[in-house]
Amino acid sequence: MEQSHQQEKNMADKKKTYSESMNRLDEILENIDQANIPIDELANQVIEAAGLLKNCKTILTDTEAKVKNVLEDLESDFTEAEDVGDEQ
Repeated sequence: MEQSHQQEKNMADKKKTYSESMNRLDEILENIDQANIPIDELANQVIEAAGLLKNCKTILTDTEAKVKNVLEDLESDFTEAEDVGDEQ
């Protein structure tokens, strides 16, 4: 039962935006720093934080790939334009 609950929580984390994930991480870290989390909840908070970090990493990796593709397309377009200009 615990594993099923964790899988649902992980799915919810993956649907969060980067900003939402970072905001929640800030909340968790602040609670840990201020010792506001009962020891019984600490493990759950750490597990949630790990899922949020994975979500952020996935978003950053995907964004990096998209930006790289756009830059490669632009470079290709400029190279083609220069080649056409050289032919004239």
